[in-house]
Amino acid sequence: MPFSLQTLTSGVTLPCLAAVVLCNLLILLMILAGVLDHPVARSSHTRPTPKGGGIGIIGAFVLCLIPALHAAHASAQIIPPVTGLLLGMILLGAVSWLDDVRPFPARYKLAAQFVAAIAAAIGTGAPFYELVPFVLAAVFITNALNFIDGINGLASGTMAISALILASAGIMPATFVLLAVCLLTFLPYNFPKARIFMGDVGSQPIGLAMAWGGMTGFNTGGGLLVIALLSGVLWDASFTLLRRARAGDRLAQAHRGHLYQLAIRSGLSVPLVTVIYWGFALWGAAAFATGQIITTILMILLPQLVWTGYVCTRARTRVQDRW
Repeated sequence: MPFSLQTLTSGVTLPCLAAVVLCNLLILLMILAGVLDHPVARSSHTRPTPKGGGIGIIGAFVLCLIPALHAAHASAQIIPPVTGLLLGMILLGAVSWLDDVRPFPARYKLAAQFVAAIAAAIGTGAPFYELVPFVLAAVFITNALNFIDGINGLASGTMAISALILASAGIMPATFVLLAVCLLTFLPYNFPKARIFMGDVGSQPIGLAMAWGGMTGFNTGGGLLVIALLSGVLWDASFTLLRRARAGDRLAQAHRGHLYQLAIRSGLSVPLVTVIYWGFALWGAAAFATGQIITTILMILLPQLVWTGYVCTRARTRVQDRW
């Protein structure tokens, strides 16, 4: 699965321009709506900031996807997988926005994630024995990207880079170019200074889309590519969950113990940490491009181990409260 600029540009369609306009309009409307994310003890921000920017990303993507596929002369064979993705994203977006406005128990959100993942997985037409791992992986990726969406630009930038690389690898180019366009339209509103946050309404549906990319391209290495691109995110979430489980902490309880949060609490700047995680996505693409599974795994593991050691060493000496 080589990367190709020609394949990437094949996904650029006129509806991408419409998506830019629509995404901007929706984001500005959400800023004016003034639904605020008030800082709490576990927050990385210090002042109330509008949230719901993900409505702009998801709204523009969902409304422009079918026109974009039509403009790209996509095959009718993609109708079932795209339908499954859209159903899953709309469900997750609706549930996540309701939770953003008035939080409710985590079990309801988890149930919605499973239903959305099942819809996306079934739509790919994968055999039954692949559906269970697909669904479980999709739920984990969705949550990992939601967990990592805690500082300006980290999640949106990582997912934009990943979407562009998936498109260049020939995995649904029109779909992932459009998604990247929506994410890149949002990014200036959130990085380096945040005028609005993406919120769960953005991170969860887009996390599902990332997992769906791995599903649709699974037979040609798409699953490994998604893991490589999101290696920084997946490692951070996995390491943090295991560390907290070993410490006997409640895994569902909100905290500030992720590696990216510890890096900031130890004195590193938000833009620097964000750019480092963007670099992990680019490095993952380079690792995948080697074409050797063992080499790819070793290449994506090495920087994660170095980063973990560095952050934990800083945290031990510079973070005074419990982490």
